[in-house]
Amino acid sequence: MSQYDASPILLNPALTGMKENLKYRVIQQYRNQWDAVARKSFVSTALAYDMNLQQKWGAGAYILNDNSSRIFNSFSFVLSGAHDITVGNQDKHHLSVGLQAGFIYKTLKLNQYTFDKQYNQGTFDTDLPSGETFERSKRFMPEVNFGFSYFNTDDSKKYHPYGGLAVLHCTYPKSNFLSEGEESHLPLRYIINAGSLVEMNDKIILDPKLLVMKQNTVWQFNPGILAHYILESNDLHVMGGIFYRVKDAVITQVGLYYKNFIYRISYDFNASPLKTYSQYKGGVEFSIIFYKTSGSGSRMKFN
Repeated sequence: MSQYDASPILLNPALTGMKENLKYRVIQQYRNQWDAVARKSFVSTALAYDMNLQQKWGAGAYILNDNSSRIFNSFSFVLSGAHDITVGNQDKHHLSVGLQAGFIYKTLKLNQYTFDKQYNQGTFDTDLPSGETFERSKRFMPEVNFGFSYFNTDDSKKYHPYGGLAVLHCTYPKSNFLSEGEESHLPLRYIINAGSLVEMNDKIILDPKLLVMKQNTVWQFNPGILAHYILESNDLHVMGGIFYRVKDAVITQVGLYYKNFIYRISYDFNASPLKTYSQYKGGVEFSIIFYKTSGSGSRMKFN
């Protein structure tokens, strides 16, 4: 998802419940993309919950569902836990470690697929044999992820760097549906995120950040920046930003913090070679976050 930082538990297991003053947090995300190039769009939804336990522990879970044109679906349910392993009583630098365990359930609607051997005189004839032998149309896979995360909470400074490393699909589960050919596995996915909150003044906070992902031979780079403008009341402020998914999309984003809610909307403008067909149209994404904090203040420090 383009709003990868909206659900920290999806980004890195070590971020589960690891937010200053956080009691608990509920996050809903929705993404719709590729309306311009597919008969049926690709829809992704996520629901996440995490909470802080005794300042040093975090616990939570998430549900993630990817529906690709209604012919391929991937559903995940994952439990998550994290622990602040910072040594000593100082409260300026924090290092946390996290672990997740759950499952991924993938399904194919085989009657919706067509293959090259079914191409006959300019059209696809689904009555013709496909030449493919499917062992199954469903695949159940165990999911284990782990990660490390660092964050700075030194209130005497105007900048607060953070970063993390996560490794997903540690069980390297089987993922093939065909009964013939080489056995395939879901490759490990590596995620690196880094950034820093920079307090320009009492009203403006900048958040430059970078996301790097690698899976098998595929790399993804997402540099970008968010800007927060705090209004007179701490209960209300606005945000906006721009990101670039290298060789793929320009992402614009706006949001609103109001009391215990965060509302965000973003849009991907396709910048890949596919733009000739997509006419620069990509995907729209929404997220809603509800959170509760501990202590005297009700405002949680920004994501």
